[in-house]
Amino acid sequence: MTLKAGINRFLLFTGLLIVGNNLFSQINTGRIIFERKTNLKKRYGDNPRMKNFITEENKYRTENFELFFNDTSCVFRPIPEDEASSQQGFMKFLTNKNTVYQNLNKKEKFIIIDLWGTSAYIKDTMDKRSWKITESTRNISGYNCRKAIWQMNDSTQIYAWFSSDIVPSVGPEGFQGLPGAILGMATEDGGVIYFAKDVKQMELPTGILQYDAKGKDVYTEEKLKVMLKERMSQWVKPKDLEAMFVWL
Repeated sequence: MTLKAGINRFLLFTGLLIVGNNLFSQINTGRIIFERKTNLKKRYGDNPRMKNFITEENKYRTENFELFFNDTSCVFRPIPEDEASSQQGFMKFLTNKNTVYQNLNKKEKFIIIDLWGTSAYIKDTMDKRSWKITESTRNISGYNCRKAIWQMNDSTQIYAWFSSDIVPSVGPEGFQGLPGAILGMATEDGGVIYFAKDVKQMELPTGILQYDAKGKDVYTEEKLKVMLKERMSQWVKPKDLEAMFVWL
């Protein structure tokens, strides 16, 4: 074998090894555990009814969620709290614990929305968000992630960090639409923050991505929003109701 032939074979072998490692490292099916941290002062700080209840000692609420996914569907759902951490009176109702199913092929979502401890059901199309992908990066749970920005409204941005090593376009709550899974997400002011604590490639439990809507009153997102505004306007500010739907 000539020197040139040997070098060519080495380069070919090295290239195949790199491609193989990249393919092996990519995840198409698995489970991601998220921790969500909510700053209740930032969320309800201008609500005079809440000032007497939210203090510096209890302003942070931390909750855990799990995201099961494959290349066609996903479900994001709360992980039940243990008895000790759940004994927090009405404070536990200041954050929502929604379950969100998404069919990535059909662009459909089914949501079990948590309304202060009562469930309501939504079936609608998945939201389309215009993301701006930046060059900023960070490492989350061992994965290199790029930062993307969504302009939620005139005054607020949502930051997301996604990894293309986890192929399906999935994320916390109803967020998706990036070239890879979202492993971190935060409001611009840090009022709500999601970060992946664990990523595991695994076979999914049978039926985990299926939902049952039989016998339930199912609304579109807009119809439920209108109904809640009509019935709850004297107790809940319109912007607080809107905030409940931002993540869906």
